[in-house]
Amino acid sequence: MPISVILAEDHAIVRQGLAALLQAEPDIALLGQAADGAVAWGLILTHQPAIAILDLSMPQATGIEVVRRVEAAALDTRCLLLTMHDDPAAAQEAQEAGAAGYVLKDNSFEELVMAVRGIAAGGTFVTPSIRARLRALQRNGHKPAALSDREREVLRLVALGHSSKAIARTLAISPRTVDTYRNRLMHKLGLHSVADVVRYAVQAGMFLGHEVPGS
Repeated sequence: MPISVILAEDHAIVRQGLAALLQAEPDIALLGQAADGAVAWGLILTHQPAIAILDLSMPQATGIEVVRRVEAAALDTRCLLLTMHDDPAAAQEAQEAGAAGYVLKDNSFEELVMAVRGIAAGGTFVTPSIRARLRALQRNGHKPAALSDREREVLRLVALGHSSKAIARTLAISPRTVDTYRNRLMHKLGLHSVADVVRYAVQAGMFLGHEVPGS
């Protein structure tokens, strides 16, 4: 019997492309598509699919919010989050909410299909690069915490050695606002110094495509 799937993605081109690829897989039956979290939840209730592929960031309800609804309703549907967020904290939050899978959009379609099949068989799946960063942080005693996009950018710039004034110019915000972001993210992550910030940023893979401090 084919694996029944619904797909939720708010970008039409991405959704239509993925839908076409999924429909070409002989062991996958795509039952419906959604452009937001509210419609996705409705499709899950209506079709009770084996797998719900959910964009992490959607209007009406985020992917994680939909996952929590599925868990609260004790449905058999297993959720796989598809996202651009390569933050290990986001992956951990998804797992804690009850998601069975976490796949990055810049990975191959083959990896997504592998995740769907593995999850349908009762397993779990996290994109290997994210899983490696989670392990690196945990080995060093860090508990990943979900950061906003702005907090992540401030953290990266602090780790690169930029002053509050320089960060403020880069992000077009005030130095005081930079300090607020920095203090808040350090509290969330349990960091106590700039050296701690640098170590965390390196272990979390936040310098991919950027200069690493000390390199």
